[in-house]
Amino acid sequence: MKKNKLIPYETIVAAKNGDPAAMDVILKRYDPYITSQSRRTYTDERGVQSTFIDEDIKSRIRLKLMIAIMKDFDVDSPPPGETIED
Repeated sequence: MKKNKLIPYETIVAAKNGDPAAMDVILKRYDPYITSQSRRTYTDERGVQSTFIDEDIKSRIRLKLMIAIMKDFDVDSPPPGETIED
């Protein structure tokens, strides 16, 4: 079983400070989850169901994550066991 590794604190801080590569690392880490939450089921006129990824919803979830990192993440309160380097 694969363990979920946490994203390093420094990567999140870099993303908050505008580093596009760091933000990309975070978005790639959460892409499978975002994709799973973006699945929609469509039933056609014959009753046949199809599942698809709603790209609009996926984009909205990604944007919400980026806003949460850029706006709401408090860099002055690191998680337990992490330290702030000056």
